[in-house]
Amino acid sequence: MRTAALFVALLAAPLFADNPPQATPSQVTLPLGEYQVLRDANQRPSATVVDTIRLGGTFRARDLTITFSGRSVGQRPEARVIDGTHDVTISGCSGAGLVIRAAKGAFSVIPNAETFDIKCSLHLSGSDRLEMHSASNVLAVESNVADGELITGDEDDNGGRQYSLVRQVASTGERLAATATGRYQITLLPDATRFRYAIDVHNPNRSTSSLVLDLVSNEHLQQIDSVAPYEVEGTRYTFAIPPGDSTIAMTGELRGTAFRAPVAASLQYLLLESHPLIRPSVQTPAKRVSVAETGITPQYRGALAFETGTQQIAWQVTRLEALRTTSYAANSATHTFFVPLDGPVLGETEFELRNEGAADLVLPAKPEPTFVSLGNEPVLMTKNREGRLTVPLSTGVQNVLVQHRQTFNERLGFGYGRIVVPQLDVPASRTFVRMTYPGEWIPLYESFATRSVLWTPDPAMVLLFIALALWVERLLAWLAYPTAKRFVVALVAGLAGTIVFTFMLLLIFACAALTIAWILTLPMKKRVAAAVGIVAAGFIVFLIIGVSNVGMTKYEAENAVTSTEVVARNVDEPKAGAEQPIAYQGLPAKFELPSGSRYTSFSQELLRADREQAVRVFAVSMSIVKWIGALIAIAVLFVLSRDRRALVESFRARTQVAPQPEAVTV
Repeated sequence: MRTAALFVALLAAPLFADNPPQATPSQVTLPLGEYQVLRDANQRPSATVVDTIRLGGTFRARDLTITFSGRSVGQRPEARVIDGTHDVTISGCSGAGLVIRAAKGAFSVIPNAETFDIKCSLHLSGSDRLEMHSASNVLAVESNVADGELITGDEDDNGGRQYSLVRQVASTGERLAATATGRYQITLLPDATRFRYAIDVHNPNRSTSSLVLDLVSNEHLQQIDSVAPYEVEGTRYTFAIPPGDSTIAMTGELRGTAFRAPVAASLQYLLLESHPLIRPSVQTPAKRVSVAETGITPQYRGALAFETGTQQIAWQVTRLEALRTTSYAANSATHTFFVPLDGPVLGETEFELRNEGAADLVLPAKPEPTFVSLGNEPVLMTKNREGRLTVPLSTGVQNVLVQHRQTFNERLGFGYGRIVVPQLDVPASRTFVRMTYPGEWIPLYESFATRSVLWTPDPAMVLLFIALALWVERLLAWLAYPTAKRFVVALVAGLAGTIVFTFMLLLIFACAALTIAWILTLPMKKRVAAAVGIVAAGFIVFLIIGVSNVGMTKYEAENAVTSTEVVARNVDEPKAGAEQPIAYQGLPAKFELPSGSRYTSFSQELLRADREQAVRVFAVSMSIVKWIGALIAIAVLFVLSRDRRALVESFRARTQVAPQPEAVTV
């Protein structure tokens, strides 16, 4: 008893000690070789591959199983194995791994070893058919189901494959044959004959049924699109048609001039179409039907449709010769030219085309093109074999913008010459020509096609000339100037006033001073009426001057660029320093066509394209006109200064106040 108590005290002593011993951290010591193995395992690629998915059991006993056999390396990642299943349950799994549901109708495996086998129970909810799609990391699918047939589909773009497991039931009666409906399309082209066979097949059985296609029309098969597997033996193709509806599509080249249906179908249609340059002559006892009845959409007009069984359809081909025509049309051509005072004429032409097959557009050689854009995108100008400039075209409506330049003769203040209008090989439905000039040019004569234009002054300038001439003539008549001279001087002075602005101001001031003097010589009652009339006349004159200035700048106002447009243009243009996409750096630059101060417009419908068209221009510079106006003003001043004595005496006589009679006292 005393020995037992001593033993218990020795065991309990450490529990009541003041400083219990501290626990040391856990450490594992590995040899260097094993550490390298563990580190290399973390660095090598990780992948999971399922070598085989094996289906077992029977439909009848409802004991279907699915087994995943594969390998895994690295970190043994999760791998999706099947998807696309409907109303399928996988449970009761056993083996070296886990099976998890990844999404609706999809399952994944997580291996627990480098080599694994995972076997699970497979349950179908009231169905005798299993549809599933294997992932790309599944190498093969096998079936050991005694009463089931595994149907393998084609491989998709991602490396997966569709599988169908169909229950086979022992037939107690006659096995029904698969029925087919054939739709055959044959296209006759100038260089080859293409075909497309579309066969809709219905298998009423619960197991696969064979369908034999025999290509007896000298077909060169290029592609087969079908979910049903097939075997090839010469020209015979045997398809294992799954239960239900499926489609077989064949495309390729037909190397003969006759057709016979490749399958004995219940209903078959043939659509024979041809290129516009091909005219077929068909010989067949088959029934002719409408194109809409075949359910096939033709590519060309004039297709022939037949309802054929095993009857042969033969044809002979006649090649037609196409007329030599252009493959594009010019809806409109708009030409804008700017004639500078010194330098080449700048032009801009916009063609609105409708292209139906031309590969490129041949640009006119005259005038010299400097920039071409297609759909607001600059393009390169290349030369063809004939040395003519071309730009590529696409199908449909095209807007082609061409900028060009050409010489213009200018001598001693006069401009003259022919401004060539660029033309295409086909006439444009509508041609518009707009000639613009700076303020230094006055076009005296212009002609284009059947129209000619002579320069005419603005109505405001004519009214100003009449007002000045009438004012001067009335004042000279008040000064008793000779009739013939005063009319000549008045007309010449009015003309010089409309040309030279400084002379017009001097003339207005002189006439205003004489008018005031004339008003002061009138009786008091007439002064008011005369003053009102003079003020009204002056207002009309200044109004005419204002209208004239507005008319001179009207075109500039119409073509001025507003600040909003400048902001919008700056927004669209790339900013300096911003990252730009890599583009070809050899494109030509587009210049900005000036708006000008004067313009003339021409229009012509269906302008001839077999000869060169040009605008003939004869213009005079504004400096010459100013010098002519100055000479006229000097001549007026010279004539008036020569008759100054008579004018001064007449002025004094008109402005001298008559003496008042003395009052007589009676």
